[in-house]
Amino acid sequence: MFENIGENLSAMISIPTVSGAGNEPFYHIEEYRNYLRTTFQTLFTAADITPVGEALLLILRGTGSRLLHEEKTPGPLLPVLFTGHMDVVPAADEASWKFPPFSGRIADGCVWGRGSQDMKGPQCALLSAFESLLEEGWRPKRDIWLYLSCDEETGGCTTGRAAKLLKDKKIHFETVFDEGGTICDDFMGLVKGKAALFGIAEKGSLEYRFTALSQGGHSANPPAHSAIVRLADFIHEVEYADFFRKELSEGNRAMLRAAAGYSPDTIRDKLLQAADEQGDYPILHEICKDADTLLGATIAFTMIEGGTAFNVMPKKAVLTANVRVSCTEKAEEITEKLKKAAERHDLLCELAGGRDAAPESSTGAPGYLAMKASVEETYPGLPVIPFVLGGGTDSRHFLELTDNVLRFSPMYALPEQGRGVHGDNEYASIQAVKDAAQCYSVLLKKL
Repeated sequence: MFENIGENLSAMISIPTVSGAGNEPFYHIEEYRNYLRTTFQTLFTAADITPVGEALLLILRGTGSRLLHEEKTPGPLLPVLFTGHMDVVPAADEASWKFPPFSGRIADGCVWGRGSQDMKGPQCALLSAFESLLEEGWRPKRDIWLYLSCDEETGGCTTGRAAKLLKDKKIHFETVFDEGGTICDDFMGLVKGKAALFGIAEKGSLEYRFTALSQGGHSANPPAHSAIVRLADFIHEVEYADFFRKELSEGNRAMLRAAAGYSPDTIRDKLLQAADEQGDYPILHEICKDADTLLGATIAFTMIEGGTAFNVMPKKAVLTANVRVSCTEKAEEITEKLKKAAERHDLLCELAGGRDAAPESSTGAPGYLAMKASVEETYPGLPVIPFVLGGGTDSRHFLELTDNVLRFSPMYALPEQGRGVHGDNEYASIQAVKDAAQCYSVLLKKL
């Protein structure tokens, strides 16, 4: 089954659907859409298709679906939504790649190229599952929506339009399925061997700009607290102080309890203790090197600009930071803390944009349980671990349309493959894509 999946993924990668400043992705998006229509012809013939800008919204009508006006009607036949993006990030340093990033080269049982993991590989698996089942005569019991976005990597403005379209139709989804977690090895050092990571929430993301003003002048006579020095002092305070509130969310507590069942013997009991910890969380810090990312917001200083010459004191210096917001904090709380710290260093603080964390979905939700059963059937004995995703996904645009979001692609990736996402030498195992397609097939029949 899925004999042509490697060749199909190779062709998908060879269409450079790069999004971002300075690129013109929509010509390639059109080429990519046309390839999907031709390759997955049964799906595109069976589905009702609505263009949303350069994105596509497909619906397969179910045999027992509820009427659209029955918003939030309880029962097993509410629609579900699968979402995934067609665009990819640039491949900046092509000379560092083993194979050209848009060659789609097949070598050593793998397909190499930008998007093979994020997320043309999972997308190829999902579309292949739909195509295979429909060719066999399968019909879904409920309406299944499929949204193929065109600008996820640059913020997803088109996806916001798609979400509004669905909201205006008063559609409520039982579950929204999106990218996020994968099947990986030795998760955070807490789990022995492979595990399926189910993203039940995602952190928020806020962009801040901090500005320092100064009189300028000659570097031979520098002021005591120049613009750049004040920014440096501010960075030091925020970076090394216990700046953000520490609190373990219920989703992360569920992650620790689930991980304990598959952890090394030396930390199993400590994982269970950490799941019930309060205060300073000493046990969690002892056993988990990434404890701070679990416990609260994180800040990364990503850009700084200032002087124009080596011997001229800048009149203005600007620092940009990205804060990832935990499920236990709000943007208002974080902004207030950062503004007070900025004032102590005579800096201006501006919130340039962003969003709060997504709410944590239930591990007992129907979509979660259906995917869990599908993973267990496809990958016998594989642990399923809920977790909170650090990055952002298209699913955030659909939060008003569902009570449950599951961010997971049932595709195995080695640690080195994870480093290729948004990096060099991204590749996917053909067998892993086939296995993911099989898992999606099982899931679709369960929905």
